[in-house]
Amino acid sequence: MKGAASLRAQGHDVRLFGLASDKTKEFTLSNGVPVHLQHRDLTDAKARIQREGLPRGRESSIWTSFRIQGETLFESVEATFDPEIVHIHDHLAFSAAGKYKEAFGCPIIWDAHEIYEDLASIEEVRATVNSRIIQDNVQHVDGFITLNQSIADFYHARYPELPKAVLLPNAVERVAQTSYDGRLHEKAGLAADQKILLFQGGYSPHRGIPALLEASKELDDSWSMVFMGWGKLEEDIRGYVDAKSDRPVGRARVAMVPGTPHDELLKWTAGATLGTIPYENTGLNHLYCSPNKLWEYPSAGVPILATDMPEMKKKIDEYGIGLTVDRALDPTEIAVAVNRLSNLDLGLMRRNCATYAVAESWHNYEGRLTGLHTRLGKAYGKVRTPWPEQARDIILRLFRRK
Repeated sequence: MKGAASLRAQGHDVRLFGLASDKTKEFTLSNGVPVHLQHRDLTDAKARIQREGLPRGRESSIWTSFRIQGETLFESVEATFDPEIVHIHDHLAFSAAGKYKEAFGCPIIWDAHEIYEDLASIEEVRATVNSRIIQDNVQHVDGFITLNQSIADFYHARYPELPKAVLLPNAVERVAQTSYDGRLHEKAGLAADQKILLFQGGYSPHRGIPALLEASKELDDSWSMVFMGWGKLEEDIRGYVDAKSDRPVGRARVAMVPGTPHDELLKWTAGATLGTIPYENTGLNHLYCSPNKLWEYPSAGVPILATDMPEMKKKIDEYGIGLTVDRALDPTEIAVAVNRLSNLDLGLMRRNCATYAVAESWHNYEGRLTGLHTRLGKAYGKVRTPWPEQARDIILRLFRRK
């Protein structure tokens, strides 16, 4: 969405295409970018496996499902307009890269948000299919985008045909930090001066939630562990929320609040004293991650406590916006690290967050995206010189004639 907005601001006709599980949907974003979500229909998958004579089993099933979905997206685009550049996100849509190249003869940009063949707890058969999709389609890629240098190094070592990566992290748009209105404390039932160690996002396995829950038992009474989100581990968290405690009213050991709409997220996040990103070291995708929260927390003025994964540690240490704990995620180590933070420490980290939010905003990265589109568009003769440059050239010619 940020990329679409940046390209549209340059005067390009940008359209977003995706899939919907129930029915086809069309709407327009607040920035004027139209979105088309095509119904994902997999009813032909089994018949297609038989028609193509594929071996029985999950690999053929997953492979066929992914191809059908990629082709559904392609057909949706083809029926709508004739694109001059196709920017493909993730791996499912990437399965149809060759079809875009054949139909439109335009540059293909692949934007890899993950290491798809080594996701946390991924089944071996899915990893095999994901790798196969990439291997079959890298030949069609003219521009390659990913999140950080570690992920870029992985892809270039495994798929040397890929162009040099353009690094485009999950930075957030620059926003003015507003004063906190108390909403997170109020919803969590906490005293206004209670310090909050926040986990926000999906309650999924391998995100360090069990370690945080155990660490909560050793936190000082001035700290509360607050979970804001949804997911599989909600009942596990609920057990800690409901457990008997000798803590004073308003100083709960663990609290849980519902997830919030994305456009309100920072207003809620701002109530935290420290935001957590305790990803477990389960696969390269977690090891080399640099998730949205690495930008969202500082944008809300909230320092970070994260696992010492290399890309997260690099940003946290460079800007002094938090602290890291060993990737073994020992609950006692987490609690000790939190308890020993002084108000002076936290104040310095918050000031550094303000610096980081400006230096690492989307505004400082979007030129990498628009520059790649311009370069590839010109190379293919698909993108004309932007109007401001044309006007400048005309003015210079007139001036020279005088």
